[in-house]
Amino acid sequence: MEKRPVDISNLQDLIFERRQIVALLENQELWLQIPLVHRFAIVESSEFMILMGEAFTAETRYILESEVEAMMAIIH
Repeated sequence: MEKRPVDISNLQDLIFERRQIVALLENQELWLQIPLVHRFAIVESSEFMILMGEAFTAETRYILESEVEAMMAIIH
């Protein structure tokens, strides 16, 4: 079996297990190191929706949108 390196530059394209997503979201230091645009892409991916469910996805999207609103309030 051939080993191939994994390119994580397109993190949202990787398929995660539910526990990996929860661990990522709980690790705020790591989660916040991911650029906001990539965090939105992860949350809006079909894999995220399937693994985490509609309610959890909506709540996570709301948190990201709140973060954007807070950033905009600071700028203005």
